Amino acid sequence: LLQTWDDRKGSAPTESSPIEKSHRDPVYDVAWLQSKTGTECATVSTDGQLFFWDIRKLGEPTEQMPLQIKPEEATLGGVTLSYDAAAGATNFLVGTEQGTVLLCKRKSKTPADRIGGVFPGHHGPIYALERHPLFSKNFLTVGDWTARIWQDDLKTPIMTTKYHASYLTDGCWSPTRPGVFFTTKMDGTLDIWDYFFKQNDPTFTLQVTDIPLHTLRVEGQGRLIATGAADGSTTLFEICAGLSLMQPNERQSISQMLDREAKREKNLEVRAKDLRNLAKKQEQQQQKDKKVDEVEKEEQRLKEVERDFFEMISTGDDSSAPAPAAQKPADK
Repeated sequence: LLQTWDDRKGSAPTESSPIEKSHRDPVYDVAWLQSKTGTECATVSTDGQLFFWDIRKLGEPTEQMPLQIKPEEATLGGVTLSYDAAAGATNFLVGTEQGTVLLCKRKSKTPADRIGGVFPGHHGPIYALERHPLFSKNFLTVGDWTARIWQDDLKTPIMTTKYHASYLTDGCWSPTRPGVFFTTKMDGTLDIWDYFFKQNDPTFTLQVTDIPLHTLRVEGQGRLIATGAADGSTTLFEICAGLSLMQPNERQSISQMLDREAKREKNLEVRAKDLRNLAKKQEQQQQKDKKVDEVEKEEQRLKEVERDFFEMISTGDDSSAPAPAAQKPADK
């Protein structure tokens, strides 16, 4: 179900979508959309549907989109949703429980064009998905044992954290520092990554609790962080100014770093494509050579059969010829 509340009207929901017109599985994420009325939103669920709603009328979704890469392929279950008007007012990123991110285009001309990009890579559900607050073509994903940074026009991540011993559960960008993002893990720790400082390891790791952390949020000034644990508890703490205030030349440096890594990944993709084409050509040439060899062997075999045949005929003719008559001895 999708429900809305009005703080001025108490704790009960003011509107609720009917069961028969709602998702068949739990709704895992919701995002407000840029619209003239400010009343439109989108929801995603593991039933494989992306629904669009107008909260003024929750009787049924205004539009729905199946999470299918191709019409004949299986439907993917959605668990995370990211929307940023700066990346396109009709573009949506959906993280699936199969570990793939889908770029969905709401206003595509044909149903086949609704999936504008596919980003495989994670080995399990994607628990966090968020576009960069300053560089909207880049986005962060958190799933399995890694966090990864992507770009819209590349199918592979441009940067990946090391593999952790514990499962990652959530993550988000810092709203104030372009090179900083946060992740939480099943072992109860919070990692703060500062790519402006170093990329191989977290800049700061805090053991928040001994039980798994499941959620993470950062306030608009980037100074206060709230984490939610498996037992329902919330921990609020404040980080230092060095991790919340933008450093000199940081924006330019992070932009150059992301562009450099994207260019490197594009070069690797081109190289991989060239190697695939070369391997395909070599395979085709090998098949052609093999076919030529087979033809030559067949011709050689036919020649041998023909030679044996004529030899057999020649031998048969010689054996069937009458023997010459014996000469009588001369009379003395």
